[in-house]
Amino acid sequence: MDESRNLNPSAMAKIQAYKKLVEHLRDWYIGLPDADILLPLLEARLTADEAAFLANLPFLPQTLEQLAERLNFPPEELKARLDPLAEKGLLFRSASRNTIRYALNDSMFSLYRSPFWSGKSDENMEKLAHLSNRYFDEVYGHEFGAYPTMGLRAIPIERTIKDSRRVLPYEDLIQVLELEDTFCTSHCPCRQRKKLDPEAPTCRHETFNCLHFGRLARYMVKEGMGREISREETLEILQAAAEAGLVHGISNTREGMDTICNCCSCCCMFLESKHKLGLYGHQPSNYILEINTRTCQGCGLCVQRCPMKALELLASPEARNKLGKVSNLKEGLCLGCGVCAYKCPTQSLGLVLRPDEQDFPKNFREQVYRMGKERGRILF
Repeated sequence: MDESRNLNPSAMAKIQAYKKLVEHLRDWYIGLPDADILLPLLEARLTADEAAFLANLPFLPQTLEQLAERLNFPPEELKARLDPLAEKGLLFRSASRNTIRYALNDSMFSLYRSPFWSGKSDENMEKLAHLSNRYFDEVYGHEFGAYPTMGLRAIPIERTIKDSRRVLPYEDLIQVLELEDTFCTSHCPCRQRKKLDPEAPTCRHETFNCLHFGRLARYMVKEGMGREISREETLEILQAAAEAGLVHGISNTREGMDTICNCCSCCCMFLESKHKLGLYGHQPSNYILEINTRTCQGCGLCVQRCPMKALELLASPEARNKLGKVSNLKEGLCLGCGVCAYKCPTQSLGLVLRPDEQDFPKNFREQVYRMGKERGRILF
């Protein structure tokens, strides 16, 4: 991002403002790698004045009064500066009865999630989508693969689990939703940025089916990024996504999950890192596919539906069908999502617990700490 040679002082000051924000964002848990396209991407997302201001704000929530003291700003003037940035998705704003808190959003939230949730479409959004897609392919995608702790994990389609009595609470969609009181839906940011980019492949799937809960849902509804819905509508969207062959991807924690994405393999940034870069970016669930080869018809529907290309039809002496072939699971690729089993016409596929339970982070703070540490940053 070295664009400062042979520039006038005004242009240099502008570049320095963006550089300052980049360095600040790099202190948090997700990196922001250098690339020639990074500066144009940032310019499409926010102004240099906004970048310079945001570079002084903390990632952990602080009250308006704390920030006013920190920045030496009158509270009301500061609020007038902060609120438009929250509306733009660059700051997170949460309000209780007597207190408003603000926190700087990380690079993924600011560049890849919040701009596209609302479904807004104009010339600048098309430019932003194209630049963000290119930046992901060139360097940013590596931030979501090859690390033990990932940003999203699969949560199984409920009816595909063989022994429902052994479902873990944080992998039970119904239990997760029962704990929430606020729900909203938005456009899938991954499919939306591909849809807006004329150079990206066309995706056939619905975009308005990204689900959010609790504090995040309240923030999104207030800032015009999502629409509030009921728990029943949430369940309907999940069912439609399962029918369409989409992966339920939930926040990668055991408590306080705030998002369920409905992911397609052609657009999802977490699945994309595997297919484009060969790096795993989507954490598997604690379940894995089990195949009954004696009842498998060899129809190949599961092979078509699998988002990880983890299934293939192979000749087998156990086959009891005319083709003489049955589904076979390729080792190490199964997400444990249940997309394949959901539509199996003979119910020959189902999910069973993996031999060893995975150690998912307890909450968002632990997830951030782990992800930062894995990238060489010690947080908190």
